[in-house]
Amino acid sequence: MRSNGLVLLLAAAAFLGAGTSPAAEPVFRTPGLLTSSGQSSDVVVVKALLNTQLKLGLTVKPVAGPEDLAGMRSLVIVVGASVKGLGAAGLDMEKEIARTAALLKAARDQKLPILVMHTGGESRRGKTSNDLIQLVVPEADRVVVVASGNKDKLFQQLAEKRQTPVVEVERLASAGEAVRALFQ
Repeated sequence: MRSNGLVLLLAAAAFLGAGTSPAAEPVFRTPGLLTSSGQSSDVVVVKALLNTQLKLGLTVKPVAGPEDLAGMRSLVIVVGASVKGLGAAGLDMEKEIARTAALLKAARDQKLPILVMHTGGESRRGKTSNDLIQLVVPEADRVVVVASGNKDKLFQQLAEKRQTPVVEVERLASAGEAVRALFQ
């Protein structure tokens, strides 16, 4: 599975990267879809931040598919892998990579702005999370990351391809202000 998963990840990244160009100033609007890539519990925390605190009213579907983008004007992906979360969702990494790649492709096809968030800090980094980060960040129009999860500046390196701005915040609570500035 490790080699098949890596091949699938590389193929998905090559496919998604074909023909992308930098987005000038994406406008994030509601209705929007909030989902997970990696099925960590971070999506629940972000849901509380965006829907309870900021009152964005995003539709939350941790295992969203392309069909869930119907009627949406923005996509927010919380990236961070959890083996336990993947198992509970009936997924393995190969399936999660395929689901995420299909969702990203559908969002691009529909010209939806994509916001990627990584809020789990250093504890939510590792090979499995990094594989997903390498898939989603190059497709993002904006990235918000908690600084402790970006000590290696991987998010900036991956965002360079499309010249995507990366907003690094010190704490999760500060991520709300960063997202508030993006949504109209």
